[in-house]
Amino acid sequence: MLFDRNFVVGYVLPAAIFLGISLVLLHGFGLLPHVFVLTEADIPLFILIAGIASWIVGLCLFIVNVDIVGLMEGYGRFNPARFFGRVQTQRYRELNSAISELDKKYKECISNGEKFPDELQPKRSELMLKRAMQFPDQERWLLPTAFGNAIRAFEVYPRVMYGLESVQGWARLLAVIPKEYREFVDTAKARTDFWVNLWFLSLLTIVEYMGASFYTDEFKIPLVLGGAFVSSFIASRKARKAAYQWGEWKKASVDVFLAEFRTKLGFLPPATIEQEQDIWTAFSQAIIYRRPDSMKAVQK
Repeated sequence: MLFDRNFVVGYVLPAAIFLGISLVLLHGFGLLPHVFVLTEADIPLFILIAGIASWIVGLCLFIVNVDIVGLMEGYGRFNPARFFGRVQTQRYRELNSAISELDKKYKECISNGEKFPDELQPKRSELMLKRAMQFPDQERWLLPTAFGNAIRAFEVYPRVMYGLESVQGWARLLAVIPKEYREFVDTAKARTDFWVNLWFLSLLTIVEYMGASFYTDEFKIPLVLGGAFVSSFIASRKARKAAYQWGEWKKASVDVFLAEFRTKLGFLPPATIEQEQDIWTAFSQAIIYRRPDSMKAVQK
């Protein structure tokens, strides 16, 4: 895990970029020791040290991954992103309102024996797809950031479709997902982790620049500061798009392997989708609240 391609892409690569920029920053402010001068003979050793340092920083990013992702999602009482929560709520309400208007128009056409305008059908489909990919199913689950809601959108999918709670259910579903398929999911997550870590390290670069500027009482190499701001903006957008792809793989995992998971647990096969939802709702209650009696009605 700590030496595979996904770890390198998701953690070591952004760490190497950060360390490289930090060296440029410290050199520009004259904070590197004057004896730090590379000769041709020193280059192999420098590359080795840089590689080890990148791996160590990447390991640190891996350890705090949940916290960094949570920060970008908007979790935390003192998270500045909470101030933008109303923007996400407004976007969600406007999207629902637009879909409702089209639904109303569709019903009016049907009741009057008229054809629903061809140009409105693609628009409705586009809006519904946007809602499914970018937002959870209910307003109460909204998070303050677009990235957070993109994550929430696929986290609620197992519950909405099948009655299975995602966080607790996913850890158990992994037991029946083949290794080859899990690698696809992990690769999609690594791409997301890369952009999330690049976003976080871009913010850290801004803090580093401000600290160096304050310490030296100078304003140098503004390109680094501007680049860090641009990088954080681009990384946040890329992280959201990568999360969409990661979410598709996780949703597909539920669709494809849930039946095998049900058989593995010894549950009765459902005759209807309602029975399927009852099974996984009962199972979710059992594993979340430690209530084995919830599963008695669905076991063989």
